[in-house]
Amino acid sequence: MRLAILTEALQGKILGNTVYNENGILFLKEGAVLTSSAIKRLQNMGINTVYIKEDEENDDMVIQEALEIQVKLKLIKLLKEVFNDVKTKNYVDYDKCYEIVDTIIKSINLSENAMLINNLTKSDFISDLCIHSIDVATLSIIIGTYKKYDIKKIINLALAALLHDVGKLLDNNKEHHAILGYNLLKQNTMFKATTFSAVYQHHEMYDGSGPLGLKGENIFEFAKIINISDLYVNLIKQDNILPHEAIERITALGNKIDPEIYRDFISTVYCYPNGTRVILNNGQEGVVIAQNKNLTTRPIVRVKENGKYNYYNLQKELTLFIEKVIL
Repeated sequence: MRLAILTEALQGKILGNTVYNENGILFLKEGAVLTSSAIKRLQNMGINTVYIKEDEENDDMVIQEALEIQVKLKLIKLLKEVFNDVKTKNYVDYDKCYEIVDTIIKSINLSENAMLINNLTKSDFISDLCIHSIDVATLSIIIGTYKKYDIKKIINLALAALLHDVGKLLDNNKEHHAILGYNLLKQNTMFKATTFSAVYQHHEMYDGSGPLGLKGENIFEFAKIINISDLYVNLIKQDNILPHEAIERITALGNKIDPEIYRDFISTVYCYPNGTRVILNNGQEGVVIAQNKNLTTRPIVRVKENGKYNYYNLQKELTLFIEKVIL
């Protein structure tokens, strides 16, 4: 299989991953032929990347989800209940939120080969917000785990990440929704100050260019983690780009991102997911088939040479590097 941007160029190709709607109903099954109408439907429902089956040669590829689809579907249903309560009762149910983050923490796949896969369609604003919130919470947990946070810190970080956009249910304005979310969580004494403070500050930038003007160490660390996780998820899910491009754009932000949090981020998010077609600096084309732990830019690449498949482990092949991604 290979990972591809979903465009009309994929017409006639075989889908390599099943796509569901947010209610768990099968939308398009693995093995289906991508027609022009199917591609448009998927695009309209928020799907921008898919895995494509090419032939049996890719049987050795390792593809894993950071959060298994059935677990994610269950959590989306529960988070919808939370968000509907916010809209009707102006109240956030702590117990349900705790259940969601506890399930993510217990279910998350921390393997270097696991990734956030865009395989859920969105039918409305709340569905989209649920999927986005769970993805941001998942990535924040991965970063918090890398930073060796204890379980209490991870839970409070995860709660803030899960609810970072809860204020959008009341007002979608960028400046307003953060303070609305902060005030909403503050009403419930079960939420810690570290959680609602992170929600309040999650749009702040390290150089002081955020909406509140907070700068550097005046920004709470949880907020910095949620900020970079939010940026990344938005880039890969909304801007129709692959992870390496999203990472390049975040890198280009320079001093807007805390350098320590940036290092944590690039140490946990892998640039070239399994299935990415690449060109190495020696001119050979290949496919990324597996990752090397903590070496996010140095995966294992399979190359076809003289009718045979050779494997280049970029952890060991120090003169080789990925020069370009083939879209």
